[in-house]
Amino acid sequence: MEWLDYKQYFREIDDSFLMSIFKDSPYPWSPILKLESAIDEYFNELNDTGSLAGKRVILRDETDQFIEGSYFINESQILQKDFIDQELKIYIGSGTLVEAGATIKNHTIIRNNCEIRQSAYLRGFAFVGEHSVIGHTTEIKNSIFIKHVEAGHFAYIGDSIIGANVNLGAGTKLSNLQFRTLAAKKTDKFPIIQFKHNNKNFDTKLSKFGAIIGDGCETGCNSVLCPFVFLEPECWIMPNFCVVKGVYRRGTLFRNKK
Repeated sequence: MEWLDYKQYFREIDDSFLMSIFKDSPYPWSPILKLESAIDEYFNELNDTGSLAGKRVILRDETDQFIEGSYFINESQILQKDFIDQELKIYIGSGTLVEAGATIKNHTIIRNNCEIRQSAYLRGFAFVGEHSVIGHTTEIKNSIFIKHVEAGHFAYIGDSIIGANVNLGAGTKLSNLQFRTLAAKKTDKFPIIQFKHNNKNFDTKLSKFGAIIGDGCETGCNSVLCPFVFLEPECWIMPNFCVVKGVYRRGTLFRNKK
C-alpha cells in the first residue's frame, strides 16, 4: 500500500531529530505519536544557553507540579547563537528572527534561520524546520514542519506534518477535530479517529489529526483541509476550497467547479 509509506510524501528529511522519529514509522502519521517523547529525550542531553528577550512564565498546580511554560516575546531579535531552555524544552536556532508579540510554549524546537513573526502562537509539541515561517496570528501545535514551510498569515496547523517547500496561503486551516455527537461532547473526551481507505480500517491511535501535506504543495487563501487529508507532493488547492478526508495523488489540483 504505497500511500502508507511516509517517503511517498517527504523526500527531504535530513535533520537528525526528524530522522529518529520517522525511522520505522508504520504509517505517515506515526511521527506525531512519537513527537512528545522524542522532544523529551532530545533535551536530556542539552544544557541552557543563549538568551531570549521575553517574559518567562511557568504554570504549576496546587502540588507544585509543572503544567506548562511559555515565553512571551517583548522585543524583536535575530538570535546570534542557539537558545536552549532545558526545563521548558524550548530550542531556537541561531539566525532565527523572533518578533515582539510572539508566544512560544514548552516542547518546541525551532531550527536555524526561521521567522517567528508578531502574534505567532506556538502552542508547543512542535518541530519547525530550518527556513520556515510562522506568521501573524498563525497557530501551530503538535505538528512538524520539515523545512522551508511558510505559514505567514492567519493559519491554523494542528496535529499535522508539512513537507519541505510548502506554502500555506493566508487563512489556511488544517482542521484536526471531527464533528462529534452531543453525547460525545458531554463526556469531555475525544474519540479515536477512525480512518478507512480501500475498504480497510486503520486504528490511528489519534483523537485529533489534521493533514499530511507532501513536499511542494500549495494552498490558496482561506482553504480548509478536513481531518485526515493526505496530499502527495505538488498538489495545489485553489482559494476558498475545502478538501475532504481522503488520499490524493501527486499533482492533484483542487478547484471549485464553474
